[in-house]
Amino acid sequence: MKKYRIIPMNNRVIILSFNILIILSLCMIISCRKTPYHGQIYGIWKGEFQDKDLQFIFESDQTCVLSFINKESNLVEILNGNFEIDFSKKPISLAIKNIPQLNHPLYTIVEFIGSESIRLASFSTRWRLQPISFNRSTSINLKRIQQKI
Repeated sequence: MKKYRIIPMNNRVIILSFNILIILSLCMIISCRKTPYHGQIYGIWKGEFQDKDLQFIFESDQTCVLSFINKESNLVEILNGNFEIDFSKKPISLAIKNIPQLNHPLYTIVEFIGSESIRLASFSTRWRLQPISFNRSTSINLKRIQQKI
């Protein structure tokens, strides 16, 4: 016959309290990891996509300039607009509106990869058709070349 060691009630409460404290601490550490914030997008971002050099500038007054330079012809296309970024959504949504060069807004999602890189999904002309996930072949990767405050 096996003998079991009985833990007194006071020790059980202490062990239970200690386990709860550990679980709460882990939850706090996980939930407090660095989350993106509105000012993190401000700055000048560069990248390449489909034989084009890209430069995106996001200003603190919510304006932006998107430049697309064709590598073969050196033809430059520039779009100006106002951007809205919504960190409450997962994935983070980005809308560029009031673009004089186009008769429609652009919608996409953005992912912050550290503090110096972002990934954008392909642009959509309608909010309801914006991507909901990233596709490796159509994602745009940008690196920050200058931070703006």
